[in-house]
Amino acid sequence: MSRILAKVAIIAVVSTAFSLAITGTIMTANGIYHKIGYVIAAVCPLLISPPISLIVLWQSEKLKRALEALRLVKEELEATNAKLFEKSTRDSMTGMLNREAFFNHVNHVRSRQACSLLIIDVDHFKKINDVHGHYVGDAALMAIARCICDCMGIDGITGRIGGEEFGVCLLTDNPSTVEAIAEDIRREVGQLVFVTTDDTPVALSVSIGGSADISSDTVADHFQIADRKLYEAKRHGRNCVFIHANFRKAA
Repeated sequence: MSRILAKVAIIAVVSTAFSLAITGTIMTANGIYHKIGYVIAAVCPLLISPPISLIVLWQSEKLKRALEALRLVKEELEATNAKLFEKSTRDSMTGMLNREAFFNHVNHVRSRQACSLLIIDVDHFKKINDVHGHYVGDAALMAIARCICDCMGIDGITGRIGGEEFGVCLLTDNPSTVEAIAEDIRREVGQLVFVTTDDTPVALSVSIGGSADISSDTVADHFQIADRKLYEAKRHGRNCVFIHANFRKAA
């Protein structure tokens, strides 16, 4: 309020000075001199300027506060929307991308750089649930998800694409590299020390199928290829890796 009053006072002084200057100029130009003219020139701005400028400045200040409040609300809304969007793209249990977000992201990335697709399935997961309970099964999924993410670091995209199924998009189209990374994931999961709440050890393993170089055709096509390779891994006793190599790249 004190700032507004200070501005009102300045405006009153300036408007009075201008009024006196203009009045003096007009009277001098016409050879007239009346004290009453200067009195009117001084009094009128002092009577009119303060209330009008006070109203204008007060409304301007209210508008500024309202705009600032709107700006803060807008920022909070944007932050909330960002959090909601992030939450809508994430699997609530593992924190990985959910199925839709994962495949959307894969489709986006593959149009810009070379990449490959892995599908990872937890071996005998139903047995873990049946023997130890769903709580232990969930804990096993989270442990495997962390292991996959640790193996990938920042060099890949991970998602939970099914109950006990994970997807990985590798930023390479080299079949040998894809297979080596898949083997690293398989080996690290197999080395996990996982025990139940009553200290019962549970062996964990995964089967992995993959498609190297997914730049051509559709993501759905490569998902089917990787899925067939995954079932090939299961038919060979599980806990193993089978990768489809694009012949164009392999040659």
